[in-house]
Amino acid sequence: MRRILVLCAGIAVAIATVVGIAGAAGPGNAGLDRQGAAQKILKLHGKYLTSPAQSAVRMVANNDRELTPSQQALRGGARSGGLAAGPAAFTNVRVNDPSLDSHQVDQTTQSETSVAVAGSHVAVGYNDSQHGLLALTAGSSLSGYSYSTDGGASFTDGDALPNRPEFVNFGDPWLTSDRAGNMYYSTLALDAFNFNLDVAVAKSTDGGKTWSEPVPVTRPTFPTFYTGDKDAIAAGPDPSTPSKDDLYVAYDDFSFDANTGDFFIGLPVARSTDGGASWQISYADRFNGNAFPGCSFAQYIGAVPIVAGNGALYVAAEKIAADDPNCTGVAPSFSEWIFKSTDGGQTFAAGVKIADVTSSVPNGLLQLGPGQYMRNLEFPTMALLGGALFFAWNDGASGHSHIRIAKSTDGGQTWAVSAATQGANDELQPSLTGDSALHLLYYRRNNNNTLDVYVANSSNGAGFPGKRVTTESSPGVFTIPQFDPLIAFGYMGDYIGSATDGTNQYFAWGDNRDVVTNFMWPHGRHDPDVFFAKQ
Repeated sequence: MRRILVLCAGIAVAIATVVGIAGAAGPGNAGLDRQGAAQKILKLHGKYLTSPAQSAVRMVANNDRELTPSQQALRGGARSGGLAAGPAAFTNVRVNDPSLDSHQVDQTTQSETSVAVAGSHVAVGYNDSQHGLLALTAGSSLSGYSYSTDGGASFTDGDALPNRPEFVNFGDPWLTSDRAGNMYYSTLALDAFNFNLDVAVAKSTDGGKTWSEPVPVTRPTFPTFYTGDKDAIAAGPDPSTPSKDDLYVAYDDFSFDANTGDFFIGLPVARSTDGGASWQISYADRFNGNAFPGCSFAQYIGAVPIVAGNGALYVAAEKIAADDPNCTGVAPSFSEWIFKSTDGGQTFAAGVKIADVTSSVPNGLLQLGPGQYMRNLEFPTMALLGGALFFAWNDGASGHSHIRIAKSTDGGQTWAVSAATQGANDELQPSLTGDSALHLLYYRRNNNNTLDVYVANSSNGAGFPGKRVTTESSPGVFTIPQFDPLIAFGYMGDYIGSATDGTNQYFAWGDNRDVVTNFMWPHGRHDPDVFFAKQ
């Protein structure tokens, strides 16, 4: 993502470790300053940060404004076998305009997508590296978008989301729309005054053609070293006034007070009842970082909210934790959790663990070819259908990355888990929507290590026959080392997006079918762009 950075994954984890290392509580942490805390985060848990978060923390650690990515890279294994891609029955529409990628050589990445729909208007948000320099400037923006006025038949590249003064938009886009037709775009936003990484929300009243400057959902003061990460936004009925829509942004964060040494790691939820003009923060869950002994920690990543018709709010996230009091390098555990609020996100019931998780690919990276790695996590996705709540993620327990589906018919208290995909292929980065059926969008790795996007439709969540969405398979791109100077090693996008208006489904994904030729690549290289299809 952004810097475009991504090595996405768990900034709080990093912080948790810093806390553990500092020792049992106050005195050890009180001795750290902002720069020291950031340096420890990078050293111990840099691989768990998302791309933008990694970039923001690094700037504090190095006391500079450089946006160059980390040279750290995880090593993953290639996988072979599986089925070839079948024929596609969809029309693919290019979303971004590659001719605009002319500002800096090889800063041509558009990836990691989210979709919003309002009538015939469709907006797609994505990480976009072409609107920035190698150092932080007031004009940089890593949050791009395109819009359509004809239901997705064609798109206009809107360039970059405008920055609020003192902030730089830092990617991780997530879009939604309300029943009045307004669209909202949540993004990470770097506070250039104190180098905190905040979450902010922009609004569009013209179908995604133009956007307001994003409003931060919170802005901690300078003594607090704060990082929010991996945001997602949803709109839905207010629990007290069902005719009115509220907005909810969920993400993970860590907060370190340089004056007191206080450290917490949380799963915050921001709520707006006035169309994104102002926000109130509560926590679905939160950990006292000072309570973890040694290198033990716990954190969330990949938070996503959804609102039921009665106004009930559900927030899902992947939990990462390690019991490592002696700092021996114990491997962390992974699990999927959900939290419910019935009062508009002001309070939450105790979380429910849906399932334990096995990392989807070895060491977090799927190898698509020499130097071509695709980072992949186990972010959850949710949908509602017929009074039931459905929850999906990619899981590696079978030896391949497959999509698992969980279903709850009692408001998230109990869950039945089944497999949505199986076989010798790998399925990654699911996006789930529900209307009169469930629609599961995902990447599939073919037997020649190319990627396609598939959609599986199910009337009841019991079976998911897939069909190919992409009309052309994509190879990997060079991510280790990265061809794009603003992108983190191993990053090729952490998620793809889909939306429904109740009748049609709208899909957007990162796609590498196009080729760029320049003096760096006289024989050409494949280029990350964004494509769209409609069902």
